[in-house]
Amino acid sequence: MRGLIILVCLLLCGLPGIAGADLLLAERAKAAPRHIFQSGSKARISNQQAASKAKRHYPGNKILSVKMIRSGGPAVYRIKMLSEQGVVKLVFVDGNNGEVFE
Repeated sequence: MRGLIILVCLLLCGLPGIAGADLLLAERAKAAPRHIFQSGSKARISNQQAASKAKRHYPGNKILSVKMIRSGGPAVYRIKMLSEQGVVKLVFVDGNNGEVFE
């Protein structure tokens, strides 16, 4: 609704299309929640700390790789582990609080 009011005001004031569109986009950016425009949050723990937490959670497993995943949400580490039985397992560690989950 607010965007519509701004658009009507811009059209009535006679601003050219591009300048009016820029103002409209700027107004929408102010009104939108900040998390929509963030590409991902920065991790508070390092990949070594994430690997250490996963190793403590699964003591018999070997760590094969550690990769940070950023897909628009919070930072998460994907840790590929090899169990004592030879099974490859993916474990995830929250980059902010260090929580280990599968």
